[in-house]
Amino acid sequence: MRPSLERVPSSPYLSWHHGVRAEPRFAFDWHYHPEYELTLIVAGSGRRYVGDRVDDYEPGDLVLVGALTPHTWESGPAGWHEAVTLQFQHDAFGAGFFGRPEFQGVERLLARAAHGLRFSGAGAEDAAAGMLGIGGLDPARQSIRLLDTLVSLAELPAETLATRSLVTDVDASARRRIDLVIGLVRRDYAEEVTVARAADLVAMTPDAFSRFFRRHTGRTFTDYVNDVRLAEACRRIIETDAAISEIAVACGYQNLSHFNRRFRAQTGMSPREFRRHFRAGNGMWRSASKSGTAW
Repeated sequence: MRPSLERVPSSPYLSWHHGVRAEPRFAFDWHYHPEYELTLIVAGSGRRYVGDRVDDYEPGDLVLVGALTPHTWESGPAGWHEAVTLQFQHDAFGAGFFGRPEFQGVERLLARAAHGLRFSGAGAEDAAAGMLGIGGLDPARQSIRLLDTLVSLAELPAETLATRSLVTDVDASARRRIDLVIGLVRRDYAEEVTVARAADLVAMTPDAFSRFFRRHTGRTFTDYVNDVRLAEACRRIIETDAAISEIAVACGYQNLSHFNRRFRAQTGMSPREFRRHFRAGNGMWRSASKSGTAW
């Protein structure tokens, strides 16, 4: 199965991405991205896929995955599932940053991460505790915490997961086209974002674009637009008191019944049930300004 290219959300506050994912289920989503990803499982269990390695995971699982290395976490059927992710590109803190003498240990750590690294023991528990508290810090201190976590992990023994990284080679021209289209959707998701409009943006016919997008992302363009709209709807339902009907329209759904069906299919509950669930303190979901849903 060909992994899909994932676009990690950008932020006006951070040069990297902090995400909290909490859902009834983590679906199998074999993907890769140019960012390194440090993932901590907070709740739930299932199967972890990194490169050519498949293992069980449970709460406390702490794994660093390299840039462009395919991976996914697929949860078991029962319970609540939650994870914290820190995703960053090699030059997030400036070109050559990790090549400086004081960060040689981190540079070696990132090179080894191409095969996936799992950390355990007391040192890993300390790193995990730091990740859990990172969301409450201001952006500058979040970045300092990320660097401190990487320095600490570089000093720890780690289990190498995959025998091969299976790093995906993506044509630079194709990646530029995908980035243009993803930028369009994330900017104009509330409007009519059609295949024809996206195809015109990258100078392709609609049919050719549809085949291109599915080949490189593993999903149809329409499905991707709906995913973006529903992610934004989830954020607004949790973070605001706006009426569900207003949120539906703001996220590009003119028909409330259609929105409700889509939302239930995605989350397993109605929008109102989803809001009640989070207001009762049973889950976490944070906006892309400080975190997000990328996985």
